[in-house]
Amino acid sequence: MKFSYMDIRSGNATCVLEINKQKFEFYPTFHSDALGDFVSYVASIHPLCKLSWKDGAFPKMNGGIEWHTGPYLLRWELERDFEDLEITITEIQNPIADRKKNPNFPRTVLRTKCNFDEFVLCIVKELDRVIKQRGILGYRQEWQNYTFPIDGFLALKYACLYQKPFEITKKQSGTSLEEELDLLMKNID
Repeated sequence: MKFSYMDIRSGNATCVLEINKQKFEFYPTFHSDALGDFVSYVASIHPLCKLSWKDGAFPKMNGGIEWHTGPYLLRWELERDFEDLEITITEIQNPIADRKKNPNFPRTVLRTKCNFDEFVLCIVKELDRVIKQRGILGYRQEWQNYTFPIDGFLALKYACLYQKPFEITKKQSGTSLEEELDLLMKNID
């Protein structure tokens, strides 16, 4: 299994998902916060990212998320069942790009199951690579309107590394910047 988010430039990116011996490429644009929505969506279904956060920090995204990809929208739907994850990716018509009803949509691109923890680990490793390569401000400069999804990333990374939630509510003043920076710089294998 592999998840890559690369070629981030001028509000466009390339996402490659390799799963169950199949490879898929997607091209989200700046018309949606593709990576931010995706990371928040994964965090919203991860049990260790919800326990110590206020309700609504990673709200449940019923119906999935949508990436603008130009001529169509790409809808991601993730359904977690303990250690299993069902992924459904569907292309739907983008009303901004094409107002006439297109009979080819919706079209299911992928429907598969995989191990939830392996999927999350692939995502965290890629996010770790992206932020260490580009930086927080460098990501924003390239992606234009949206910032790197640091909150979801840190929650997911902590869950992967320590198999427990990042306990931000134990301190009255929130988290410690030092703890956050240590987590951000920590390598994940």
